[in-house]
Amino acid sequence: MDVLGKLIIPNRDGRFITLNEVADFSLDTGPSNFYHFDNERTITVSADVEKDKTTPLLATQAVLQSIDLDRDWPDMRIVVGGETEETQKSMGSLLVAFAAAAVGIYLVLLLLFNSMVQPLVVMTAVPFGLIGVIIAFALHQQSLGFLAMLGVIGLTGIVVNDSLILVNLANRLRESKRGEELLDIIVEATKHRLRPILLTSVTTVAGLLPMAYGLGGSDPFSAPMALAMGYGILFATPLTLVLLPCLLMILDDVAVVARRLTGRLAKQATQRG
Repeated sequence: MDVLGKLIIPNRDGRFITLNEVADFSLDTGPSNFYHFDNERTITVSADVEKDKTTPLLATQAVLQSIDLDRDWPDMRIVVGGETEETQKSMGSLLVAFAAAAVGIYLVLLLLFNSMVQPLVVMTAVPFGLIGVIIAFALHQQSLGFLAMLGVIGLTGIVVNDSLILVNLANRLRESKRGEELLDIIVEATKHRLRPILLTSVTTVAGLLPMAYGLGGSDPFSAPMALAMGYGILFATPLTLVLLPCLLMILDDVAVVARRLTGRLAKQATQRG
């Protein structure tokens, strides 16, 4: 420190002075190790959360929102790791799996109905199942984690089943009862499929909810999946029975309007020719 204090430096006027005239020296401990990430100096900050109060993802988002790097540390960047990073990767993979499941269901229904629109009508049950899942987890004050999203992917195939059997019967009745009003056909199809749809949904929910609530033994891995699937089916079934016949009627009205418009355009083209 004596040698450093006698170091000659120029001041603002260009005069040479010793460093101890303008600076004080003190001893302090410094870092024993320097860590790097991607060839950059780094500091690792780790913490645990109380999972009954929050989740690692929510805690990380709260920390990142409270930090302004551009204002306070313009030359630094934050890289999130740990459970939050793994959760984000898993959720990204689940979104891909969900999209692949939806496309697969659509292609199977496309082959079954030989129509590009009716599979979309059948798959309208999926969003209502998702609404039921969100409401159920909000009421139970649970987060939609990885296992719950696995249950949502399984739910997409289950809730389509109710719509599938209803639309399939309506198509068969339309072929066998040509000339009858579509409304009567849809009412008859809904009447015949009401009991099978309700029995299928009720028995499935009755088998899932005991697992969700831990009746007879709890399993933290299976409970979120069972909760998502059970309440998704419970919420989607009545909406499917009410909404799907309406969508079939709307689809037929749209087809009639499209045929009239196409015929009018063809007639105008013929007159011009």
